[in-house]
Parts: sequence; C-alpha cells; structure tokens
Amino acid sequence: MKRKNLTVPSAVRRAAAAVGALLCALAVGALATTGTAAPGGAARDAAPAVDDARSVPVAATETGLVCPTPARLEQPDVGDDAFSAAPVATTTTLTAAVLDGADGEQPAVTTLDGEQEAELTGPLEQGADAAVLDGRLPGARVLRLTPGTATYAAATVASVTTEGDLRGLVAGPCVEPAVEHWLVGGSTSVGSSGRLVLQNPGRTAATVTLQAWGASGPVVLGSQSLVVVPPGEQVVTMLEAVAPDQSRLALHVTAEGGRVGAYVQHHRIEGLVPAGADLVVGGGAPSRTTAVSGVTSTGETVDDPHAPRLDVLTPGTRAGTARLAVLGPDGPVRLRGGEELPLEPGQVTTLPLGGLPAGNYTVVVDADVPVVAGAAVDRKGAAADDAVIDEDPYDRAWLAGQAVAGQKTGAEQTGGTADGAVAVPEDAVYGVTLSGVPDERGPDEIEDATGSTEVTLRGVGPDGEVAWTHAVDVPAGQTVEVGWSELEDLGDAVALVAEQPADQPEVVWSVRLVQADDASLFSVLAPTPPLAADGDVRVRRVDAAG
Repeated sequence: MKRKNLTVPSAVRRAAAAVGALLCALAVGALATTGTAAPGGAARDAAPAVDDARSVPVAATETGLVCPTPARLEQPDVGDDAFSAAPVATTTTLTAAVLDGADGEQPAVTTLDGEQEAELTGPLEQGADAAVLDGRLPGARVLRLTPGTATYAAATVASVTTEGDLRGLVAGPCVEPAVEHWLVGGSTSVGSSGRLVLQNPGRTAATVTLQAWGASGPVVLGSQSLVVVPPGEQVVTMLEAVAPDQSRLALHVTAEGGRVGAYVQHHRIEGLVPAGADLVVGGGAPSRTTAVSGVTSTGETVDDPHAPRLDVLTPGTRAGTARLAVLGPDGPVRLRGGEELPLEPGQVTTLPLGGLPAGNYTVVVDADVPVVAGAAVDRKGAAADDAVIDEDPYDRAWLAGQAVAGQKTGAEQTGGTADGAVAVPEDAVYGVTLSGVPDERGPDEIEDATGSTEVTLRGVGPDGEVAWTHAVDVPAGQTVEVGWSELEDLGDAVALVAEQPADQPEVVWSVRLVQADDASLFSVLAPTPPLAADGDVRVRRVDAAG
C-alpha cells in the first residue's frame, strides 16, 4: 500500500472553522434544539409539542481531537541518585485511527496551534477505510478531520515509565474540546501530585472557570479559579498548590470564548515507593444514572487500602441517596451495606469495593439527585532487584464514569452507549470489558434480569483496514471479558470499534491496557463516541433576551 502523508492545509482548516463558527452563532441567536439537557446534567421535563418545530440540515465541519502531552514530573530531580524521582526515561507514543472515512481532506496530526504537521517517527498508512498513525510524541498534538458518515476517530497517548515516581502506564484518549469537563479522581494529600492541563486548540483565548470538591465539601480556590488559556497553547496548574491536602477530588472545568481539552496527570508515592500514575480524564456530566466500567478485583479484603474504590459527587445543593448495582462475571453482586450510599451535597463520597470475588466488574450508580462518579483500581508490581527500598510498588488506573443513555420510553429504547472506539498502543496487550445494564436495577429486580445484547467488535489493523469482526453476547446484569488471548487470535489491531443494536439492553464497555513486558503497569480507557456527521437537527423558535 502506498504510504500517504496525512495533511490538511491550514487555510482550509481556518475557512472551515470560520464557516462553522458563523453558522453556530446564527443558529444560537434564533433557534434552540428540542429535548436538550438541563444545566448541570439533570434531564429536563419533556418539552411540550410545538407547531414550528422543524428539521434543519447541518453540515459537518472540521473537528479536532486534543491529545494529552507526555507524562512528566514538574519538580526538579535533586539529591542522591539512588533515590532519584526519575531514574529512567519516559517513553510516549500516540496511536490514532479514523474509521469509516472522513470527508474532504485527509486527517492530519498537527501541533496544538494547528500550524505545523506532527513530527512523528513512526509509520503512517492510509487505508481504504481508516487512517492509522503510530509514532513517538514530543508534545501536545491534535488529530484534525472532517467527519463523514458514521465516522469513528480514536487516538490514545500512552507514556510508560518503569521506575521512579512516575512508574506506571499513563494513558488517556484524545478528546474533542468542549466548554465543560467533569473530572473525578486524583488527590493532593501527602505523597500525591496532580497536574491539571488545560489545552486550547482554537484561535481565540478561552477563559476557564474551575470548581473543586473534596471529602469535606467545596474547595475554595480564590483567584486560582479563573484561568486564561491563550489560543494554540496549554496552561498547567499544580493542584497541590491551589487545593492542598485533599484525599479525593472532583473538578468542574467550564470555558468561555472557546472550547478546551482538560485532564489531570496524577501520581503518588508511599514513602519512597511508587504507588501509581495515570490520567484522570473527563467523564459523563451530572446525571441520575452513571456507570463505571473496568473495575478489577484480585480478591482484596474489605480493609485492604489497595482495594478498588468508587468516588461519587453530588455537585448540587441537595442531599440524596445512591443505589449501586455491581455487575460481575456471574451476574449482580451484593455489597454488604453498600447497596445504598448516602450523599451529602458538595462532598466527594468514597465507597471501598474490597471483598469482591476476583474478576472484572461494572458499577452502575442510580441516584435521586444528579451525580458524577469515577473509580480507582490498583495493581501490585515487584520491587527491582537493585531497589534501595525493598517494598513492592503499585500502579493505579483512574476510571471515568460513563453516561447510561438507554432509557425506556414507552415500549421503545433510545439507543445505547456501546457505540464507540478505542485506540490501542503497539506495546500494550489489552482486554475488553462489556456489561449489560438491565432496565430494572432494584436489589430484587436485578436478580431476575433477562435478555442480552449482541455487540459487534471490529478490529482496525495496522494497515488501516478492518482486520476482523467478532460478535459478543452480553447478558443483561452480567460482565463479559474478552481477553487478550482471544483477541490476539483474531489478528493485529491498533483500534477497536464496538457497536450495539438500539433495541437491545444497554451495554457499557472499556478497554484495559497492560504493558507487554510488565503486566503490573496498566490503564483503563472508556470509548470515544462516534463523531457528529452531516445530518438534520430538530429545532424550534424560542423567545430569548439579549
């Protein structure tokens, strides 16, 4: 196959972005979509029927997926070399795939300001169905493309550090910039560090407002709550400087004047022993139902400090109660005393998940108030032969909460969140965790869940072609694991795409990455949903002031 360079002329990108911005501005001034979500993520009551509702065709414009930067330590490395915080180098790769075609110019990977083509050392192939890129990543990058019909675009940045404070597989997806991000995870207690990275791939400055919550309630950020991110640049804020001594954290990032990417690079040590590094990435907005996929138990006891944990935040002003459904390999698992979780407004509530049998799980949170959620999972490693401290290190993965969109409306179901894609780094082995979410999840009803969903997995090969297709039957109320041995037999893949029928029970899924030469280094990624393509938008006229 002839190798092609994925480039998009900057003039074309600027023109497309300008036209898209003008169309959006005109539409916002006169029209509003029907059935939109209420502020804070809580669903509005159904909008009354109106006579002037109509469909308006909207053309897809160029978009970009903003990628995390390579993992790094901010503090200088001082002292005895035997106790160095960074005794080895960090290796970072970017893997990207665009499946089902893109309109207009070919996809491109550029610098954050969009002016330069990516400087990557890896191979680049353009296939009939996909563009695949893999290479070393020197800094912030953006995957730019114009979506075609049913376009799946996925990109993953993975940083591997085998020793020192950053020991771990630090992986995160490239995401569409947005005006709002909810980040649940991380901490700033002794031994922990968090780098909040705000990235602006646009051409106007973005003014970002930060809100933070901890175990005791809202965290006062003072003047640090307002951050200006210049166009084509990124701004880093050390969370321990603005929100110190927080054993758990949740952040709300809102932007005006432009859309931004946002994530937290978190790492921690216990004494002098590495205790995990990963990215805290955006999850679902506040909702009465959210799910966290990819929780792995090795049979830890209830009081094990390295047992999995669930973090839940009610960002509003009203207290509530959350009901938890834990979906395991053999069906729902009851948590002793954990089925119902009291929630205080503005406090990050943590529920230890120790005591679960070994296996992979999804936790579904149903609350009577809007919530956001995330989870942390630890994996034990082995101390190096020449280590000064003879204690075993750990790696940690932060899991983002996912929206659960498949809700019954009369006899119909409104579709599922299984549709999406994940790019997988070349040096990682991987497994897929899929869970069927029953419609009825009460403590008694969930035991009698029936039905199943057939999810279709597609693997995108290194040449950009669909390498294989694999059907997975996912029973409602149960978690199914498609492991590396099964996926390896299907063939090489640099990205996975999953799709489910809209008329079957909801499925949530995730991909667990494990470093090939050290299984104790791992990360868990939620899928990137399909990009918006050409289509009709249902709109109606509203009266608006200003």
